[in-house]
Amino acid sequence: MSNQVPPPLNPADSFPCIPAASFQAVFGPLNLDAEVPLAIGGDRHIFQHPHMPSLLVKVMDMQARAVYLEARPFKRWYKQYQRESAYRVYLNEISEYVTTTTRPSGVWQVPMARILGLAQTTLGLGLVVEKICDEAGNIAPTVADLARQGKFDAALSEQLDEFFDDLADAHVVLHDISASNVACGLNADGKQGLYLIDGFGVLPLIPLYAWSKRLNRRRIERKYARMRASLAQRFSLPAA
Repeated sequence: MSNQVPPPLNPADSFPCIPAASFQAVFGPLNLDAEVPLAIGGDRHIFQHPHMPSLLVKVMDMQARAVYLEARPFKRWYKQYQRESAYRVYLNEISEYVTTTTRPSGVWQVPMARILGLAQTTLGLGLVVEKICDEAGNIAPTVADLARQGKFDAALSEQLDEFFDDLADAHVVLHDISASNVACGLNADGKQGLYLIDGFGVLPLIPLYAWSKRLNRRRIERKYARMRASLAQRFSLPAA
């Protein structure tokens, strides 16, 4: 009998359901120390996932958050009692995503960038999300980018109206209605359209707009009108 030790099995060979990419390759730890953000938001940096071209990693900017709270004593006071600290925003977004994508219809049609989960990174806990990209595979432009480039036409205007109407119909709670939070491009399935990439989730202590679809719709319509007016003023565009 040979004493030779057989080579270790590849889990993917024995279990076809296991993807070729390992768990660690997707969920970390991910080394982002040398990476340059694709975009920078108010409180987060957005990185390309180092191993998955169709994914992005959102990481909290703790310095920006500290500056923000320093200028707002009340928020600094009550946020110190939140166990999840700055990462509360992840819970808000995941909660809204779960609530929105589990409607009784059973059909996922809400135009949001999908959330995959959380990953450990060298810059702190990251939120792993679907990448909305352009034809070349780069991060897709936002509506604000298109307006800045002079590409906000009548077709996009109509599409944007329908987009926010769909979000209101789906009872998605938005806390920041901004042209910078809507990407125009292809999702991971190659479907072209407008996609909500940020600014959603219930923030108030009393979740009034999560309780009432009617009040939430009125709020979306009011804030959307302000957004369109701001776009018109900044880029000489027609108002909604």
